[in-house]
Amino acid sequence: MIRIDVDRRDDGLPYGIPDDNPFLDRHREDPSIRPETWAIGFREPWRYSFDSLTGDLWVGDVGQQLFEEVAIVRKGENHGWNVHEAFHDFSSQYKQDNANYTPPVFAYPRSYGVSVTGGYVYRADPKSSFYGVYIFGDFESRKVWGLKQQDRTLTQIRLLGESPEKVASFGVDNDGAIYIVRYAGTIYHIDLSDTDFDS
Repeated sequence: MIRIDVDRRDDGLPYGIPDDNPFLDRHREDPSIRPETWAIGFREPWRYSFDSLTGDLWVGDVGQQLFEEVAIVRKGENHGWNVHEAFHDFSSQYKQDNANYTPPVFAYPRSYGVSVTGGYVYRADPKSSFYGVYIFGDFESRKVWGLKQQDRTLTQIRLLGESPEKVASFGVDNDGAIYIVRYAGTIYHIDLSDTDFDS
C-alpha cells in the first residue's frame, strides 16, 4: 500500500513523498525500499474505505487458497502476506523472526465465498443499530455481512443477506447510505430502515 502527495513534486518524481511516510527513513538507508510505502503484507486488496467518523482505513484483502480477510490498516504495519493467510500460517519462505504481523479483524473460509469485496462503515443514522457497523461482501457468493469490532478485535458478525448480483464494489452517498455496485453498472441501495443488527 502506498501513500503519495499529488499536490507537489519531489525531485525526479511526478508527485511528492509525505514527510511522515513510515518507510521514508529506511529508503534513505536502502534505496531499494520504496519511500511511497505506507503498509505492507497484502495479497490482493479489493476496495478500501475510510470510516468517516474515526478515520480508520478498512481493506478487503482477497486470499490465496483458504481465507478472505477484512482488516483495519495503520501506518507502517505488516499484514502478513505471504507468511500468513488470515490467522493461519501460509509459508515460512519470507518469514522474518523480528517481524510483527498484524492480523485481520475478520476472516472467512472459502465455504462462504472466494473473493472479498471491501465496503464501508455505516454512519448515516446515529440512532440506527447499524451505526458503526462495517458492511462488506463477497463477489462470487454474493453474500453481504456486517461486523462490529473493538480495537480491531471482532465483537459481532452477521450475515445480512445476498446481493441480487455479484458484488463488485460498494458506494456511499452524501447522507451516508450504502450501495452495492455490480460490474455492468447496476446500483442497489441497502435499505436498513426496517431491520435491527442486534436481533
